Amino acid sequence: MIEILDGGYFSSIQDLGRVGWGQYGVPRSGAMDEFALRAANRLVGNSDESAGIEVGIGGIQFRALQNMIIAVCGWGFSVWVNENKMDLWQSFRLREGQTVRIDHVGGGMWVVVVIQGGIDVKIIMDSRSTSLLGGFGGWQGRLLKEKDCLPIGETLNKTVQEPVRILPQNAIPPYCDNLCLRAVVGPHLDLLGNEADRQFFQQTFTVSSSSNRTGYRLQGESLRVKFNGEMISFGMLPGAIQIPPSGEPIVMMADAPTSGGYPVIAVVIRADLPLLAQAEPFKSRIQFKPVSVRIAREAYVEMIKRLDYIQEIDQFIEPWNWAGAIQ
Repeated sequence: MIEILDGGYFSSIQDLGRVGWGQYGVPRSGAMDEFALRAANRLVGNSDESAGIEVGIGGIQFRALQNMIIAVCGWGFSVWVNENKMDLWQSFRLREGQTVRIDHVGGGMWVVVVIQGGIDVKIIMDSRSTSLLGGFGGWQGRLLKEKDCLPIGETLNKTVQEPVRILPQNAIPPYCDNLCLRAVVGPHLDLLGNEADRQFFQQTFTVSSSSNRTGYRLQGESLRVKFNGEMISFGMLPGAIQIPPSGEPIVMMADAPTSGGYPVIAVVIRADLPLLAQAEPFKSRIQFKPVSVRIAREAYVEMIKRLDYIQEIDQFIEPWNWAGAIQ
């Protein structure tokens, strides 16, 4: 088990989400940065679907109540174990009683903390993810807070020695503050008129501070659609870019509703959603590039293949003074 000492502002339990329940109005949920979750799980020997803790910009602090192996993946955070700084994108050992502190240092928005065995909470609709909109799943359907004690699943490997696993830098997504995100043209792009490319694909946006797990609101030149009637609601998915009456695009994210009635002018491809998820409000500059469905599929396959670059180090490397840290 682990004990939460400080849940920060926005920490919740997430896995890959509730796939296939949209027809019942249930949002997918799941990790904002899918690649980071998959990578962290593989670094500790879990299946990709195992649940971890997604941590937002408020950081988190917790105590290990048993010996365990963990990995922390994402961008814009530092990790400390008993005041020893650890690297992201690698596995490391925690001893019973040691404390982990994760701080936001800028340049990103999310990290995931994964423990060997996974966070063992109840499965609801094929997922352990927290549905913040529905108030179910995860840990009591809410954000984590002080004194929460989270159970850890059983692990198959009970040996004392296990190699460190790392993901090389060249396999980590190219997180940065200047993004060119690939997007498939949506069904309503023509509602922007003849200047659609100039209005959308040739301008630069920033992320608004009013963004959240449901959607990222983009700030830039206001987009005006040429449509005076009302649209019938239709299916929605993460990555869809809607244009509300304000003219500020909204990109649907992990907690996106299952249907919507605003025009959809494009859809960010799944392989690029982790990059968008890590975009900081007011700081990151975002542009979009139209691509085909074929390229979108190939990009996702390539993203998953990068997980195969994980390397093993022959012996477990521990921070200085760990052997005597806990008596």
